[in-house]
Amino acid sequence: MARLTDEMLGFLATGVAHQVGGCTAEGRPLICRALAAQALDDGRLRVLMSGVQGFELLEAIRINGRIALCLVAPGDYRAVHLKGRDAQVSAADGPRERALVAERLRRFAAQLAPFGFPPGYAEALYAVPPGALVAITFTPEGAWSQTPGPGAGHALDLNS
Repeated sequence: MARLTDEMLGFLATGVAHQVGGCTAEGRPLICRALAAQALDDGRLRVLMSGVQGFELLEAIRINGRIALCLVAPGDYRAVHLKGRDAQVSAADGPRERALVAERLRRFAAQLAPFGFPPGYAEALYAVPPGALVAITFTPEGAWSQTPGPGAGHALDLNS
């Protein structure tokens, strides 16, 4: 099974913005912000997001298992795009998940601070009602650089 490289694993924890994409059975694209992503011991990724905001995307993922995750560092636009076809959606509103979201919020807000964004801006983006946090778990099958510039779109190696 392919796994993220150590560099990619480090990137997950730096305060990146998370965008999750999918599509309906008819091929209509859907996208929603996510709040955190972490690698599991078995190489899969677990992405946390609001089930309230992403209800339509989550339903599409439940139906077809397809997911795209784009991670972007706000400071320099470094971006990594990951795709999978075995995504599963589950409830995930426990203390560990809330702690991970709080940590990612802290790091994301720190990345935005040099640009004049007050902490309340990031806090609003990360607000999820109690009981509404969900997880999408998937196996990354491919990775691409999406950092703007001449290398954008080139495939990135995953560990095997």
